[in-house]
Amino acid sequence: MVTAGEKPGTGFYFCVQCGHRTYLEIGTDRLPPCTKCLGNQFNSKNA
Repeated sequence: MVTAGEKPGTGFYFCVQCGHRTYLEIGTDRLPPCTKCLGNQFNSKNA
């Protein structure tokens, strides 16, 4: 599980709360809160 504000690396991250997908293109970017529900917990796989 990844939390908003971390730098988890390039790839897709799925909000635990609503399932909305976020993509980080640059490995040094910080993961923002979910743009749909403002959730802050993400999985790297759609579980």
